[in-house]
Amino acid sequence: MDLLKDFAQKDMIEQIVCLDEIKESKLVDAIPGLWSLYANPLGDQAVDEMVYHTLFDLLAGREQEIIAGLEHEATAVRLMCVRRAADGGSPALKDALVKLLGSKPANELIAEVIRALGSYKDAELTDILLPYLKHEDYSVVAWAMRDLAAIHDLRVRDALMAMVSESKEVRSVDAGCDLRTALAVENIANFPDDTTSAFLIGFIHHANPSFRRVVISTLAGMGEGILSALEKCLDTGDKDEKIMAANVIGMTGKKRGADILVAHLENAGDGNLKFAIYEALGRISSMRSVIGLTDGLAEQDDLVLIAVVTGLDHQCNPGVVKMLNETIARGDAQSQRVLSAIITSHARQVFAALYKDGGQRTALLAAVQKSGDHEAIGAFRAELDRIGGDQAAKDIQQLSLGEAGAKEKRILAADDSKAMLFFYKGVAADLGMELVTVEDGKKAFDYLQIDSEFDLIITDMNMPNMDGIELTREIRKKAEWAKIPVLMATTESEKTQSELARQAGVTDFITKPFSKDDFKVKIGQMFA
Repeated sequence: MDLLKDFAQKDMIEQIVCLDEIKESKLVDAIPGLWSLYANPLGDQAVDEMVYHTLFDLLAGREQEIIAGLEHEATAVRLMCVRRAADGGSPALKDALVKLLGSKPANELIAEVIRALGSYKDAELTDILLPYLKHEDYSVVAWAMRDLAAIHDLRVRDALMAMVSESKEVRSVDAGCDLRTALAVENIANFPDDTTSAFLIGFIHHANPSFRRVVISTLAGMGEGILSALEKCLDTGDKDEKIMAANVIGMTGKKRGADILVAHLENAGDGNLKFAIYEALGRISSMRSVIGLTDGLAEQDDLVLIAVVTGLDHQCNPGVVKMLNETIARGDAQSQRVLSAIITSHARQVFAALYKDGGQRTALLAAVQKSGDHEAIGAFRAELDRIGGDQAAKDIQQLSLGEAGAKEKRILAADDSKAMLFFYKGVAADLGMELVTVEDGKKAFDYLQIDSEFDLIITDMNMPNMDGIELTREIRKKAEWAKIPVLMATTESEKTQSELARQAGVTDFITKPFSKDDFKVKIGQMFA
């Protein structure tokens, strides 16, 4: 091609003009010369990039040229042609990609070939791609799984299930979760049927916390399609499986999930399960959720009631305000529990609605002041400031923060349940201790990097991003944190993991459900 003759001897401007003319004129005959330039870069970044873009544009829709490029001696040229082949094409182009795959190229090229083959969604590729599920390179594995899942061949689902069942994650409590296994779990969800649902739910409370976290995230991502299986788990599972099923139903956010949860409230019995159901209802915006939560205002357990009020705060409406007004107006022990739950959970939407309604303004303000919780008082003062008006201004003055004073003890609490964190805040306020809260183990670890002056760390066992056992391991790796006591909140059946937690460095445990008094006693023991 004359335009490329003595190309290397031209100055940069001439080279760019030459390439621009080839590109604009779509001079396909220039492709072999451009391959040579692309395989042997000149060293000028601007020119080399233009060679790439010119060649890439010229190859669009040129199957024969792409097929020829797949056999080029230069890896860079073959890689470009593979990426161009990802646009899809004829059986001949697919066969050329399969041929290249069979030549056992470098891992980067393998991953790109498999990615390109994904555009064909051809069942005949199943046998070719299945062996790559066990490839050493994770990028190859990831593309192979994606392509195979798109084919929807049940042999793929069976192979993925076998990978998971045979994995070290399933066999060992302390195995973490390898990316290959996590990808297999996620891709199994691409085959939504009863077999898939039963398989995944079988691991809903697996003893390996890292693996379980992947399973739960995958189940929640399946949305409406997983609800029937989760309902069955609520009917037939053990206590912890039921709790996890309720959590996942809430994570889906689907309205039918609220129907399922409310139907199981009457026979929930266990305080932990009730807590999970109410908290899950708070995540689902529906009238059925509101009905279930307002019925929950009769609950007497402090922690369960905090979950109820936290959920109502997310879905506050005139009906909720009416029910709260009626409950508080009775002036009995339950009304005091509800008022306490509103303050402890910093239920700002509920507070504002009740305050504006006016019926229980005096009782509400008295409960806020009585709490002695500086953080809650500050939050409700801010809410009054937002409401505005002369009365609100007077009431802000009534809600005195007073002197906070130095706190004798500082506690860091990590839990993915907002209701649980509010519960801890209420107890810390009663004890005159400073409490910092975070939503998972990763955030707790990050916070400790900035401020590690804590006398106690409280952590849930099961959390997203980093669970309590992983958090404790990371804490114990640092000499400056080694002596901070760690209190872990667990359910009764999670005692099977207590030895693993102790090995990680957990100091002591408290078993859910527990009352404020139980928790105060445990805190006292931790500081004894």
